[in-house]
Amino acid sequence: MSKKNIDKRDIQLGEQIQSGLYGKEAIKDANIYKEISNTGIETFIKNINDFYSKEIEPVFKPYPHALIEIILTLFFKNNSKDVELSDCFALIFQKKIEGTRKSYIKDKYINMLEAGHASKQSLSTNNPLIIWELAKNSFLAYNEFLNVLIGVILINYRYSIGKTYKFNTLDNHYGNKVNQLIELKPENQCYQYLFELLQPDIRNAIGHQNIWFEKSSNTVTYLNDKTGLNETMSIKDFILLDSKASYLAEAYLVSISTIAIFSFGTTLDRARLPKELFLLIMKINSSK
Repeated sequence: MSKKNIDKRDIQLGEQIQSGLYGKEAIKDANIYKEISNTGIETFIKNINDFYSKEIEPVFKPYPHALIEIILTLFFKNNSKDVELSDCFALIFQKKIEGTRKSYIKDKYINMLEAGHASKQSLSTNNPLIIWELAKNSFLAYNEFLNVLIGVILINYRYSIGKTYKFNTLDNHYGNKVNQLIELKPENQCYQYLFELLQPDIRNAIGHQNIWFEKSSNTVTYLNDKTGLNETMSIKDFILLDSKASYLAEAYLVSISTIAIFSFGTTLDRARLPKELFLLIMKINSSK
């Protein structure tokens, strides 16, 4: 994607927010961001505080918090030894990593926001087919986002346990990256929440249009391209899985905002972090 097209996506997202597509709260936040955009660190602190002030239902809360802990643990563990590697968590939001083709995440991030919002709005229609189509788009979008992010997590995790890594791993197939990370058997419980959301088989089925919704039985059937067999799950479980990923965009934003504050913020800036995040970082640094 060209720089010109990337800029257009930013403009489009801004226009959609101002038009009310994401609700009145989003307009208010966008105006606040605009006012503080020239004050540097304030935007990052607002990103973080907005997230930690949210009331997230218990069934969904572990997933974004797990992603934050994974990213920050790897960043702080690797940053003192390989800055180029640890900085990739934030750099992929700005540009492709040199020597790779598929490591730019910002367009995936925006797609996930748009598709996730549309899916949530569809629930009020009570139309099963509309709900299905938009949930399917949202499911695909969050997996496309994770397809990029999981590569950065993988190479950082490999380095954190003393293994070598290659940046071109970021261009590997989604399923390949997922399997590599699973085979490394991370012990932190956070990875189990992440693994639940990583669904390359269903993502491939959606991409190849080998998935369908059977209204009579309320089931989703998809072709597993590895086994050649059809697999099924209830529409309720499909939507629940998609909903568990609904805070990933904010979790990623919190993570890279925290990285920014620790990279060029002051001690006073760090002291303004929410207590829950501050304690997490203390725990991470004490275990290095």
